[in-house]
Amino acid sequence: MTELYLYQTVHLARGRARNVAGHIAVLDAASHDLFGRRYAPGAERLAARIEALAAAERYPAGVSGFVRIELLPDGTERLLPAGVSLYDGYAFRSLTPEAVTVDYDLPLSAAPTSAREAAAQLARFEAELAGAEVAVRCDSAGILRSADDAPLFGIGGHTVLTAPGPASVERELAVRAILAAGLELREEPFGRADLPYLDELFFADHRGITSLSRCDGRPLMTLVAERVAEAMGPV
Repeated sequence: MTELYLYQTVHLARGRARNVAGHIAVLDAASHDLFGRRYAPGAERLAARIEALAAAERYPAGVSGFVRIELLPDGTERLLPAGVSLYDGYAFRSLTPEAVTVDYDLPLSAAPTSAREAAAQLARFEAELAGAEVAVRCDSAGILRSADDAPLFGIGGHTVLTAPGPASVERELAVRAILAAGLELREEPFGRADLPYLDELFFADHRGITSLSRCDGRPLMTLVAERVAEAMGPV
């Protein structure tokens, strides 16, 4: 049986943990709703513990690194090293993978649970069988929701679209960056039928921005997404 827990991945830039209060807020809300208990470790104390773990793991100071928080139903918290980046700060990643849409709805809750993560991993396997690297989740209403379980954004002209979704640190960072880049943002659903009218698709996760080169075989550009990544701000 799969162990049930909540999770978040914290970005460390030059040894400093970023947006820890936001990650605590996501975990606290989900833990209260699903487990009936609060999560309030204190942002400064948690950041210090995350940074100490990264130092103990000898994360390089010149690039970013990641630490994963796992929170169990009984309130047990785990901090786990989650690797390092090739980049310094939130990045526009040089990798531009190909994606396919995969039909699936989230299991029970949109909270960041291990069950949701397992569903996304299964969808990724299905995408790989189709010759792609990324699974774009299509729900039962035909709406494109996420890419590899990260918030998904579509670009047509100078307008950025994103389907309404659960709160996350990465979604908030991307929304702020989109507006800072001077782009119009519309929070409205878009689906498979809209793919021919979109110029770009990108997703935002703890590493930064990843543009898709193709989705369901349709070629995509990678111009505006780079501006969004730059607007995520200095480390």
